[in-house]
Amino acid sequence: MPEKNLSRLLAAPSVWQAGWPCKTVRSAQLPFDSDVVVIGAGVGGLAAALQALDAGCSVTVLEARQVGAGASGRNSGFVVPVPSRHTPQSLRQCLGDSAGHFARALQQTGSDVLSWSAATPHQSGWMQPWANHCTPQLQTIAQGWRSLGISVEVADRERMESDLGTAHYCAGLCYPEGGAVDPFALVQAMANAVASRGGLIVEGCPALQINPHATHVGIITPLGELKGNRVLVAGNAYGVEASRMTRKAVSPMALILATFAMTEDEPEVGVMPFSDNRKDMWFFRRLESSRVLTGCFALPLVQSVNYCSTLLKERLHTIYAKPPGELEHLWAGWVGLTHDAMPMVDSPDERIISWSGCNGRGLALSTLMGRTLTDRLLGNDSLRLPLPTSRYWHKGGVLGWLAQTFIAVDRCKQRRRALALVNPPSLPGEPS
Repeated sequence: MPEKNLSRLLAAPSVWQAGWPCKTVRSAQLPFDSDVVVIGAGVGGLAAALQALDAGCSVTVLEARQVGAGASGRNSGFVVPVPSRHTPQSLRQCLGDSAGHFARALQQTGSDVLSWSAATPHQSGWMQPWANHCTPQLQTIAQGWRSLGISVEVADRERMESDLGTAHYCAGLCYPEGGAVDPFALVQAMANAVASRGGLIVEGCPALQINPHATHVGIITPLGELKGNRVLVAGNAYGVEASRMTRKAVSPMALILATFAMTEDEPEVGVMPFSDNRKDMWFFRRLESSRVLTGCFALPLVQSVNYCSTLLKERLHTIYAKPPGELEHLWAGWVGLTHDAMPMVDSPDERIISWSGCNGRGLALSTLMGRTLTDRLLGNDSLRLPLPTSRYWHKGGVLGWLAQTFIAVDRCKQRRRALALVNPPSLPGEPS
């Protein structure tokens, strides 16, 4: 996609941000010092702040822009209780004996996210349909997740037609502990909770430098220096200035999201959010007022916003067997990819820790990482995950290029398959 078009979409407000009724300005005065300093007021940063407040620490959150201005306010709102791109077997290979602890913690954190009152009304359950064909592997995969403590069910075509409102898929996996929320409402609720418990949030205040000293860590900001005992950097793919390290640790990839009008359906029919298992993932979520949210990854050769709109309309028509209405809202956000689909963690000093790499599963995973890494900073690392460090992964642009290549190839295959269904080849002897 031309850089000018993509930049416009990355700057456009999301459907959640545009619909927010009242903006709360969070302009606390920069304190002289703080037990814990969190850089980034998204879901991960605010989860870290709440964890530190629960531990009795004084907390200051520095946000370069506004609460929820980054990925936390621009995503699909899916709350997914399993990690991206992993099977139970690959997760065991990645985490060893900690795989079950991580999987159960992620599922529980997803349930916590769904329980936030300001994020309601929310949708319960999340489905992963299998695209193009049924597979006997589903039972094996489901059993593997169950052995790690994940609640999962194999869904047949009839159930998916009932829960998703489409007959396009023949089988899939249903995760009843997943769901979907308004992510911007969620992050605002978390910010309110931080403030109500005595935490300070300073918007429009980027961390320019992080300087470790013998007695403290100095954080230089446009408003002056803040002295912290512990620092957590949670900029993720939106890191700037001193938090740019979190963006450098991943391969950011742009995801375009859109909402379309749809014709009226029966109430409560086919409302479960879902993402299928294609490399060029198809994902859909029903919204209020007969709207549907979907999206696609931006690719370098995509020539216009109209191309993305047309592509998404074709997908909606394929899934719901009827043409969608008009495009209502269009925006884009960054997804931070890592080579092993696990978060990247860096700790150059025992008092400083940063992380990045949601891999498209940000709400539950960011909350878990914020909590877990805060505990680690405070000396109470109960989860003890062997998380990889970004210092040992020099990605350059290779990972992003590979991801775009795989997605582009998959998109071409889907297009050829769709054309073959519309125009099947003639049999020998038949008129063409």
